[in-house]
Amino acid sequence: MQNNGLKQLVLISFLFGYALFTSASELKVAIEEDAPPYVGNNAERGLEVDVILKSLPGYSITFLQMSWGDIPKAIGRGIANAEANAIEHGGPEKYYYSKYYIGFVNYAISHKNKGYKIDSVNDLVGHDLIVWQGAHLTLGPDFKRLFSPGAPGRKNYVEADNSEDQVLDFWRNPDSIIIVDKSIFMNFTIVEGHSMDEVDIHKIFLPVTKFKMAFKNEKPRDDFNKGLDRLCAKGEYAKLLKEYGIPEKANICE
Repeated sequence: MQNNGLKQLVLISFLFGYALFTSASELKVAIEEDAPPYVGNNAERGLEVDVILKSLPGYSITFLQMSWGDIPKAIGRGIANAEANAIEHGGPEKYYYSKYYIGFVNYAISHKNKGYKIDSVNDLVGHDLIVWQGAHLTLGPDFKRLFSPGAPGRKNYVEADNSEDQVLDFWRNPDSIIIVDKSIFMNFTIVEGHSMDEVDIHKIFLPVTKFKMAFKNEKPRDDFNKGLDRLCAKGEYAKLLKEYGIPEKANICE
């Protein structure tokens, strides 16, 4: 009887420990809606998806796709314990932010038949500008000065909910200019039956926008950083860029 009781105690302890381990290694990651080549096939593939999965090989990861505006609220709402495309800020929430893990190579793109002359960020003021939510926080000091809430450039400024809507809004509005990662723009433009011959890509300086992961807990953040370091050290990150046809300029390892 004592042996049976001991076996049951050992079994209960094992199951309890296993449950704790399983719970700790499960991550629900809030991520943007499909935006190839970064996120595609309902978050089953894409550069961003692969980087997250390969950086956390010991975790069971479920991706929850949502609009840009909803991602920063996902941990606080209790529906996720990690957020993609995070911008570190001094809010009241205690989140754990990773190193930069993804970069987007942005351009100002307009309709060719308009013949817009855009030589600097200042030249964007007064145009119908289509961007992503929070773009003024990541596109450099000049852009922030001109397009932050209340600034002069906000009059004709539209923040789309996701990359697809952003590109669709551009093609619906023949007067518009879009600030967007070129790879994402090309993918949705082709899907919509348009050609890159229909647009002008303006040679103004816009920084590569880099984002971090936000985690509810410290350990997965630390594990993610270690995994990301391995991807960089082994050259796997650079290989993923080539696989998805993304410019080397987007490499966060350098």
